Amino acid sequence: MKKLALVAVIVIAAIVVIVIFLLSNLNALVAKAIEKQGGEVTQTSVRVSGVDISLRDGRGTIRGLRVESPDGYQARTAFSLDDIVLDIDVKSVREDPVVIDEIRIQSPVINAEITKTGASNIGELRERVQAYAARTGGESGGSSGRTKNIRITRFVFEKGRVELDASALGLEKRTIELPEIRLDDVGGEGGAPPDEIARIILATVAARVTSEIAGSGLDRLVEEKLGGSLEDKATDLLKKIGK
Repeated sequence: MKKLALVAVIVIAAIVVIVIFLLSNLNALVAKAIEKQGGEVTQTSVRVSGVDISLRDGRGTIRGLRVESPDGYQARTAFSLDDIVLDIDVKSVREDPVVIDEIRIQSPVINAEITKTGASNIGELRERVQAYAARTGGESGGSSGRTKNIRITRFVFEKGRVELDASALGLEKRTIELPEIRLDDVGGEGGAPPDEIARIILATVAARVTSEIAGSGLDRLVEEKLGGSLEDKATDLLKKIGK
């Protein structure tokens, strides 16, 4: 297991899980609702510069989504998503599953900061998202007390990059370009709960992103500084994703 797999996985986890939870109640996709629920999920500040959703047309855009780092990190913004483009199957909104024809996350920038102990801002956010999912148990949103299943026909994560700051370990800051990630028919014909959708996506994208991180040579440098502790955390994380 490459040592910086942890960075790749927690980045994808944070982005995917937050987006899935925000999509669980389509009527709540307005700026204030995103900021409120995003803050509840991450237990930090979430801001969005604009939302343009038209259920009539089945199209939508969320612009300028910013999630702050937990307290104690130099990187104030953990990640920013300039554009999240949605293509919704309008006929399915009142049905189960709700069908999202496409989620396209464009030009995400992840400011990943690693401390001298191997902790990271993105890792802490991921843990908070997981804790939120465990508490709610698929009951976020909706008067029925149950979140509808979701089927994503196409998920695209493109033109992303990680701004990795491991200066606390004596390493230079690096920019790592991420490959386009595309998944088709997530959830299958009957759809799946949001947390299961997140696991399906994570299990697939983790391996693809890991190769890019490992190819940068940073895994060897971090191993020298941390003595393998980052590898152990990454392995534990992948086990959780596969459940």
